[in-house]
Amino acid sequence: MSPRKNNREVKKSDPAAKKEAVADAKPMHVPGKGPERMIFYYLGLAIVLLLIFLIRKNYFNIPFERDEGSYTYAGKIILDGAIPFTDIGSQRLDGVFYAYALLVMIFGYSVKAMHIAFLLINMASSVAIFFLVKKVANSLAGLAAAAFFALLSMSSAATGFTTQSEHILILFVIIGFWTLFHFFENKKLLFLVLSGICFSLAFQIKQTCLFYGVLAGLLLLYKGWFDDKSGMKVNLVHVLVFSLSVIIPIAIDLFFVYRNGAWDDFMLWLFEVGKQYASSVSFDRGYENFKINFVAIYDDYKLFWVFAFVAAVWVFFSKMPMWKKIAIVGMFIAGFLTILPGYRFARHYFLQWFPAVCVSAAMFIFLLQQYLQKLKNSSFALYLPVALVVLPVAINLKSLNSYYFKPNHTQLLRTIYGYNPFPESKVIADKLNTVLKPEDQIAVLGTEIQMYVYTKKKSPSRFAGSGALLEFYVDKSSEWQKEFIADVEKAAPRFLIFYSVPVSWCANPKVENLLFPWFDKYTKDNYNIFGYADMLPEGTNYVWQSDIDMNNPPKSQMRVFVYERR
Repeated sequence: MSPRKNNREVKKSDPAAKKEAVADAKPMHVPGKGPERMIFYYLGLAIVLLLIFLIRKNYFNIPFERDEGSYTYAGKIILDGAIPFTDIGSQRLDGVFYAYALLVMIFGYSVKAMHIAFLLINMASSVAIFFLVKKVANSLAGLAAAAFFALLSMSSAATGFTTQSEHILILFVIIGFWTLFHFFENKKLLFLVLSGICFSLAFQIKQTCLFYGVLAGLLLLYKGWFDDKSGMKVNLVHVLVFSLSVIIPIAIDLFFVYRNGAWDDFMLWLFEVGKQYASSVSFDRGYENFKINFVAIYDDYKLFWVFAFVAAVWVFFSKMPMWKKIAIVGMFIAGFLTILPGYRFARHYFLQWFPAVCVSAAMFIFLLQQYLQKLKNSSFALYLPVALVVLPVAINLKSLNSYYFKPNHTQLLRTIYGYNPFPESKVIADKLNTVLKPEDQIAVLGTEIQMYVYTKKKSPSRFAGSGALLEFYVDKSSEWQKEFIADVEKAAPRFLIFYSVPVSWCANPKVENLLFPWFDKYTKDNYNIFGYADMLPEGTNYVWQSDIDMNNPPKSQMRVFVYERR
């Protein structure tokens, strides 16, 4: 007989030990876990969802920025038979393209359709985070998390109003943790499998989600070994099931990449181009980007962040189980790590961090409620935490009222993205749609792939974002440029849209530029000016064919030219 078993039997024979064992078996009282009037919390959640709709409906028709346009276009051509990595270049895995393809298939191929899709995704994430935090803490904290997330995920400084892929992976991450915690309760392997699949899908959309997945695996190990005290064999089975649930979907995807004959292209994009992309920003420049973008995000949501930072420390002084403490703080750290690779700290990267921030902020409400309950004043323990949920939400809604409910789309895009030609692309596309015929083609010179979405046209080349051909030096840079040139000449599109805007090219001096000299000669021989957008500080001036005066050229250095074939 083992010493551990013998010790357990001695305790059972001791009356004092029996009494202690019964006391330990009794569930510890947690604020909000007793009989609750759940209808009030569900009503609160319904109000949060209504708020999301009332805000995001004002952004149904805001023009795409280039990433939104790129992924939406990729989703459409995948539905038409395009092969990722061969027909669509990307440093990411192709899960992001299939996710957008599914959304285009379900909701449609337009700006409004995609914004409606992401409205529903955001609502689903808010519901999921409610149930996640309710499971870890209580319903009030869950409602706080949903309300905080509804607003923080809309942050203009983090481009929350866009249809960025981060919104999709957020949903998978939240559900991944919820199903994992559900497995901790009932030990049903189905929930462990679902959790692994969710983290796998999030990783396939964006590899930086690896940090959330690693945290989930570590929690699984810690909970089984130290909290549940499961045996070695049981823990190994659980880890194996979770790991296979993560790995198998990725392996299946890579098998189809290989079967489609795209393996060499996949390796080139993921490693050679990906390496240059990841190393193109220095730490010092990245640190400056982080300071600028984080301060902008923090300023509009101060109380949310203060609650989150305080709770990340306070939680370790609470009586919560250690695995919950590790989960809450671990999510906060893992969320930050998702924005770290490459030191770019792009605004939309921060969206990956927000679910963890809102979980931590909600835990502040829960910990405060726990503390107040010790004062034996149940009314005070309820109403003050409720007030601290409502107050920051009300302050935020008041301070950002114009942004949420009366947005000026053009002004907002210019404020967030500077002289990126996102508003101009939509106006130009609207003009072209008045003259384009079904058989007409267009070609975009730059990275504004959203132009193809607006006009419902397909790029004559697999390099739809031709501006990216000059961004990174790879062995095939010149070959790819020549291929694009040949594709355009063969198609002889009716319209060419040339973005004479540096941020639409990001040309690398190490890359030989074959496109510009070719374009000058090709348009001179075959095209006339149809119109242009002159991006001036006071606003963009649009000049079309009948108004063009060649003796009065555009005044700005930021221009978009439209050429029509003679």
